Amino acid sequence: MYCSVILRGAVRETDRQYTYKIPEDLEGKVVPGSFCNVPFGFGNKTRTAVVMSVSENAGDGIKGIKEIRNLILDYPVLTQDLLSLVDTLSERFNCTKGDVIELMVPSCVENHKVPTEVFVEIVDKKTAEDVLASGILRSAVHANILEYLLKCGKCSRKELQAAVSASSAQVKAVEEKGLIRFTKEVSESVESSDLLDDVPVDGKFSETYDLNDEQKEAVRKIVGENGEVVSGTHLLFGITGSGKTEVYLKCAQTVIDGGGTVLYLVPEISLTPQTISWIKGRLGGVVAVLHSRLTDRQRFSQWEMIRNGRAKVVVAPRSGIFAPAENIKLIIIDEEHDGSYKSESHPRYSAKDIARMRANKNGAALILGSATPSIESFYAANKKVYDLIELKSRARTAAKLPEIVPVDMKEQIKLGAGDILSIPLRQAMAVAFSQKKQVLLFLNRRGYARTLVCEDCGKPVSCVNCSVGMTLHNNRRTGSQSLICHYCGYMINASEAQCSFCGCRHFTKAGFGTQQLETLLHEVFPHEKVLRMDQDTTITPGAHREIIERFARKEASILIGTQMIAKGLDFPDCTVVGVLGADLMISASSYKASERAFQLITQAAGRAGRGDDPGKVFIQSYDPENPLFRYACTQDYRAFYDTEIAYREKMNLPPFKAIGDLTLSLEDESALQERGRDLYHYLSDFLSYQDKSFGFELYGPVPAVIYELRGKYRLTFMIKASNKSAINAVFRHVMEDFDHVRYPLSYDNDPSG
Repeated sequence: MYCSVILRGAVRETDRQYTYKIPEDLEGKVVPGSFCNVPFGFGNKTRTAVVMSVSENAGDGIKGIKEIRNLILDYPVLTQDLLSLVDTLSERFNCTKGDVIELMVPSCVENHKVPTEVFVEIVDKKTAEDVLASGILRSAVHANILEYLLKCGKCSRKELQAAVSASSAQVKAVEEKGLIRFTKEVSESVESSDLLDDVPVDGKFSETYDLNDEQKEAVRKIVGENGEVVSGTHLLFGITGSGKTEVYLKCAQTVIDGGGTVLYLVPEISLTPQTISWIKGRLGGVVAVLHSRLTDRQRFSQWEMIRNGRAKVVVAPRSGIFAPAENIKLIIIDEEHDGSYKSESHPRYSAKDIARMRANKNGAALILGSATPSIESFYAANKKVYDLIELKSRARTAAKLPEIVPVDMKEQIKLGAGDILSIPLRQAMAVAFSQKKQVLLFLNRRGYARTLVCEDCGKPVSCVNCSVGMTLHNNRRTGSQSLICHYCGYMINASEAQCSFCGCRHFTKAGFGTQQLETLLHEVFPHEKVLRMDQDTTITPGAHREIIERFARKEASILIGTQMIAKGLDFPDCTVVGVLGADLMISASSYKASERAFQLITQAAGRAGRGDDPGKVFIQSYDPENPLFRYACTQDYRAFYDTEIAYREKMNLPPFKAIGDLTLSLEDESALQERGRDLYHYLSDFLSYQDKSFGFELYGPVPAVIYELRGKYRLTFMIKASNKSAINAVFRHVMEDFDHVRYPLSYDNDPSG
């Protein structure tokens, strides 16, 4: 017997199927989807691979066939529907089949039999504290590594890297400085249920609610009268607080009762605690959770629950779309408009695209839920490609849409209120506190102030490695201030800043962030407890859940944060919401900037008045007459959509045309310009010969939005075409005709998606 395999993580030179002989003792055990070790290359180096097919014959003309070495697991790691998608995803997302296998088979499966894990600990606590206090570290990540270990103690390297978003090279660099050390220890197995033991399931999480007529009709359209799912894509368009979660749970219960499996995707890890509580409290049974902060052993335990069918519900962010579940009958994508469902690193896959493929393979229903659907999704629903289901009223009859109050910050500054908290917002907060209610303040920016601006020339302090402004932060340990580049992690003391344009050392603060807002709140409302939820305060495991639960228990009256708090969270006693710095959201360079600003403002506003008391939302802006704010104020998604879709059509933007980006990155700027010209001539000539029906348009090369990033200069080409397939065809020709070492290119057929 013989089998054909694809190497996990194969590069383009080795990205094809290889034939291996199946040893006699493994005949009958090796099946499509099996995960095995194989000898590869002249040195017979052991590589992991997935079996794609099994046959009795090797094929004509094949000699010197090697045997596979062993099976890593006794059962297949991939389901039939995942196996059938390998080629499709490779072509769709311009990556190797080995890249697809790597997405589908996580590293925890490859390494799960190793009984040891690498742990990290501080060598000397006093030395580490002195190093942090001195400010000599030039990497924010290095400082975060020491901060985390000082606070949490020894932990696995996997946990550390996930908690502080560090690479293995960055952790190694701190080890080489003699500040931390590595040890190998036996890693205790974590039972799956342990991960959910401290998730609250009582109270509102286990309470059942009677569905209103709109919700009942939505459930009927998705699971039918007899409990059989209505396959296809359903866009569940419901205003904030309309009870979309109740529809999800009722549909999920029906599917589980019928023996099916549910994939429940959420956009951010901050949503996971409440989502797990709703699911476990209402659906019971076994719930598997997949997210980036699990250790390898925890992740494998969850993955194995899914693979052996014990988990009937899988809760996960984007990567959960590759969960090896059988008999999938319902896929839920909550907050479907969220950009985190699109990977911004290679392979640049879209979880929504893959969800549609898996739903089609399994005859499943796919629910895309949102109060502010993406323009593309709503367009598809209007064209009857998706089934549009609307929830037009709030689920709780006492809950009404909040009153929206636009605030002109130009006038507030003239009145002496400053540029952070307007007088109307302060007054509303004071009233809420007197009534024992809570306040949520949303600012799509972390940091103490946005940056420092040169007093002489007006230029911001820029990173020496990246052409972006650096962000001013408070040092939690020393009380001093540091400037940090959020792209490469470079860090200096604020006192050392020097203008790279004119050499001046005199700066003024520009903008404000969550830390500065927190400081002001302590001054204005000294008796009110403040919680802050942003990337800086959530680096430790469970920090998201702890902050959410503390606010839900009313241990604090004010919650401030970035987009983590804008979506999906439910606090019935929150009656006042402030959206601060609304103008900053529209100033991004993406063609989706207005769409995302409208979505974030609407979602943030939706956190107010979700209980029995009316809510009020204040949108602070220097341009309150902007139509976008008017639409957000009236919660008028359709008016915004009509304006935005007209703009998209006029500019030939998605959904009317597809867009693809080619980005060339090189350390040598002159070489970048030279090779950029080579690419331009190639692309312009190639596209000029194509059939006009493809509608090709070429723009660029232009400097990338962040021209210099991590020591490399970047040029971008944008291609418009009638569809993604046409763009992918161009990408494939470029891959074939240009050496990837001399021309290091990245490909994205859905930029800003």
